Amino acid sequence: MEVTIRALTPADIPAYRDIRLESLRLHPDCFGANYEEQRQQPTMHFERNIASQSPQHTMLGAFEGEELIGLCGVSELENRTVLLTQMYVKSRCQGAGVGMALINAARHTAAEKHQARVLQLDVYPHNLAAKHRYEKAGFQGTGQTADELIMALSLS
Repeated sequence: MEVTIRALTPADIPAYRDIRLESLRLHPDCFGANYEEQRQQPTMHFERNIASQSPQHTMLGAFEGEELIGLCGVSELENRTVLLTQMYVKSRCQGAGVGMALINAARHTAAEKHQARVLQLDVYPHNLAAKHRYEKAGFQGTGQTADELIMALSLS
């Protein structure tokens, strides 16, 4: 499988919306957003960021040919920290290294575009498969909120 990773552009918004809604519909227990609520919004949060090409937010897409098969967003927080968000790879493409390619692109984007020193993410503790993949990529648990485990990766 040959995959290309790049930042999404306004032309990619329809494909982004389709795959984002797919992720929420198929895996409602893995994301903080609700499928029905998001589906009914005329414009989702990250669609606005993609449309404006926001300097603080980058949505990376994994493409197999012209098809968007995976997502990974990076959003600036504070103290040179970037949040990895909306990580998703279509089921048929899982296990082929697409997720790791997205994480590596997020690391590069966080360090180069956002000058971050830390890449952070939140994962639900019951999502053991995702937690394991993030640990394999070098993330370590740094804390926990009431609902989520906070993991971080040093970029320096």
